[in-house]
Amino acid sequence: MKIDFMKTTLKNGLYLLSFSLLASLMASCLGNNNYTGDTYPITDAELLSLSLTSDSVPLLKSVVFTIDQRTGMIYNYDSMAYQTVIRDSVIIKYVSGVGTDNVLNITGGDSIWVKNGDSISISKPLTLRVYALDGETTKTYTLQLNIHQVDPDSMQYAQVASGLSFLQTGDTKTVAFNSQFLTYSRINNQIQLYSSSDAVHWTQKSFSGLPANVVIRGIQSNNNQLFAFTDDGRLYIDSIGNQWELVNKPSSIKVKNILGYLSATSNNPEGLSLVVESEGVNIFALADKDFIQWNYDTTPVPNDFPLSGFSSHSYQQMYLSRINVFGGISADGRVQNATWTTSDGRYWAKLSNDNNALPRLEGANVFYYGNGFWLINGRVGNGYNKKVYYSPDGGITWQLQPEKCSLPNNYIGRYGASLVLDKDNKYFYIIGGKQTGVLSDIWKGFLNKVEFDH
Repeated sequence: MKIDFMKTTLKNGLYLLSFSLLASLMASCLGNNNYTGDTYPITDAELLSLSLTSDSVPLLKSVVFTIDQRTGMIYNYDSMAYQTVIRDSVIIKYVSGVGTDNVLNITGGDSIWVKNGDSISISKPLTLRVYALDGETTKTYTLQLNIHQVDPDSMQYAQVASGLSFLQTGDTKTVAFNSQFLTYSRINNQIQLYSSSDAVHWTQKSFSGLPANVVIRGIQSNNNQLFAFTDDGRLYIDSIGNQWELVNKPSSIKVKNILGYLSATSNNPEGLSLVVESEGVNIFALADKDFIQWNYDTTPVPNDFPLSGFSSHSYQQMYLSRINVFGGISADGRVQNATWTTSDGRYWAKLSNDNNALPRLEGANVFYYGNGFWLINGRVGNGYNKKVYYSPDGGITWQLQPEKCSLPNNYIGRYGASLVLDKDNKYFYIIGGKQTGVLSDIWKGFLNKVEFDH
């Protein structure tokens, strides 16, 4: 029935509405239809709950609507999936404060009574007017069905800083440490330290204990400790963020590079994994967390294992801690495209072969994000990688990500950049790097689905 709200019929219409509501309630009481002896306030015009269903969109029935009684907004906090299309009318069900059908659809100027189980169009937001038992008190609601308007599996990028003085050098490294980002840079043969909480605003900091011949690109972090080595094979550690100390190690070995840190589990030891030189031979070693026990043997590092220009990542999988190393330049000078892994720091296994989807990359960035490894950046031959690769299985297999994850056109391809994630693993930041010259900008990226979940 369509209601005409002309002045001449308004009074009669409201009288009939009030009578209809009262009659409905009396019938409900007399028939004992879920009536528990409760009384209904004569001026209650609130909706208590609402749901929608559709045979053509089965997931609609699981949508939970929030009713904001203050603003009159009815909406689903968790938006429906991207590209959800509702072409047909849906079934609406609701519970009102008076326990009966008392909702009028006034969307677009129409005035149509809506009963429980009615079919209704939601092609645009609905405006619903709810009447109390007195026929005069009303409350207006707007129903909005939210559907994601962007692809949750697409990546967003934005340049958030540029022209940063401490990045105007080819010798710089940024790491995450105790919810801060720390950047070490060598500028005019002087080492400088800058810190930031958001990777956008930076402050110069003082530090001590780090010698001038430290290998800046080799600095690593396990989030609460920093590790560094020098070009003559000494090892340094920092547990505060700006106070470095020399580590005691066997005099017979020299540190050549830091591969990563293994966290303690019931199935593997804790410690720092390194490549060290002993009697002119490169070997793997694991130093325990206190740097008292050093474990290594005389087996040489494989010729195709990367010694520089690689990206490494430490992580825990089930009850086992692992370090994975990707790409880089091996001892024989060749650029690699394989993934290597270890769970004890001394024995490394090659997970992928030369025929995998990755190109041979120097100075790429690999990071664990969402549910797998992502790889971006890197120098490939005489060019620079702007493609994005993904591995769901720890680096065994790789796949080229679709265009929706690609770096933007105005992004300059690079190698030797730093990549850090925030403490919530929501955003990642690409900091500096090199191409034909030095790049002094910072880019921020994230997956839309990660943004939706926070």
